[in-house]
Amino acid sequence: MDEQFTTYTVTGKNSPIVWQFKYHLNGLLAEFKLLEGELDAKQINWLFVKGKFPYREDQIKQWNTIPEFDIKIGEPDLSFDSFWNAYGNKVGKKKMAENTWKKLSKADKLKALEAIKHYNNYLSRKHGIDKAHPTTYLNQEYYHNEWKSAV
Repeated sequence: MDEQFTTYTVTGKNSPIVWQFKYHLNGLLAEFKLLEGELDAKQINWLFVKGKFPYREDQIKQWNTIPEFDIKIGEPDLSFDSFWNAYGNKVGKKKMAENTWKKLSKADKLKALEAIKHYNNYLSRKHGIDKAHPTTYLNQEYYHNEWKSAV
């Protein structure tokens, strides 16, 4: 299953750094990488000691005001193929699921992709319940359910 992320690549305008932050669709940090350069003492102090480390996506969005950084944002893949592969249960009528996907708003596509992980976790706790066909998941708006808290 391919999970979706929003990626922020931060390049230093006055230093040889390139950092990459990947966020889950719920806005929480999934991964931090140093792509180029090394953290010096000043950067370590700024990021970790002074509490600037952006563990939530809304925090890194505020970095656009920092003149020393150039930030590139990679949006999550909201194509139907991305959903189809992430959902994993490739049964039923693919074309019907694709037509439903095309009608969804961007916000609902994000919710649908984000909810897959929680839905799968729910199913793993509830033995004997089959995973819904992708078309059912979309048409019945399973992605609006609170799978994280469902028993």
